Amino acid sequence: MLRETIHANLGTDPELEVSKLRDKCLAAGLDASLTDLLVRQTDEILAGLVEQGKRIASVGSQMEVTRELAGDGYRIRLIFREGGKQGFFKKWLERLRGV
Repeated sequence: MLRETIHANLGTDPELEVSKLRDKCLAAGLDASLTDLLVRQTDEILAGLVEQGKRIASVGSQMEVTRELAGDGYRIRLIFREGGKQGFFKKWLERLRGV
């Protein structure tokens, strides 16, 4: 079972994160075609979030988005945050939940 959480912001390199994900998928024993599908979907989502984050950051807005890809044998969670501060209690709860 592959369980992966990718935390991203404007400084995230989508290609690097997708490369790490590919390695983790293969190490977890996922089928090559499923790995390709997950990598492609993750790349599209992550690149879109980073691009949208850049647009809204230019006008001083904040953004927090969570996306999840799940199926038999995998769960990949993408968390994108830009702008705004996160409180201590919220950070602690996320760590407790394993996010």
